[in-house]
Amino acid sequence: MRRLHWLVLLFLGSVLLVGCGGNDPDKPPEIAYGRDTCARCGMIISEERHAAGLVDASGEQDVFDDAGEMVAFVQEEGLGDRRVWVHDFESLEWIDGTTAYYVASPDTTTPMATGLVAFATREAAEAYSSQHAGTVMTWDEVLNSWTPPIDH
Repeated sequence: MRRLHWLVLLFLGSVLLVGCGGNDPDKPPEIAYGRDTCARCGMIISEERHAAGLVDASGEQDVFDDAGEMVAFVQEEGLGDRRVWVHDFESLEWIDGTTAYYVASPDTTTPMATGLVAFATREAAEAYSSQHAGTVMTWDEVLNSWTPPIDH
């Protein structure tokens, strides 16, 4: 009976280890909205539209409540082998953050007041930008020339 007890514990332990492993590095992060917190500011992530994330080659993830928070994090820490994921502002679908088009707008409210939102297409970004006094940027442009309006 004691051996069976140890086998059950060993099995449960291995299931927990597999369950605690990282995500697939080629898939967007998994966020528990209303529970997970931003890797930069510690705020609870509650708005899917603004959530963003980084996933490294081993599947470890950093998640953010605001695309601007993620950009600031990468500006401070570097990208390394991490993939960039953002939500398309219109469809809420995860998209590759390095091919997204970003709009920085003082008229856009985001969780950390960065005013930075992402779009899957340049056309969608330009349409939004024209209505919200924004600037359209690529990933490289936002990474190299954008400054968060609020630093904490």
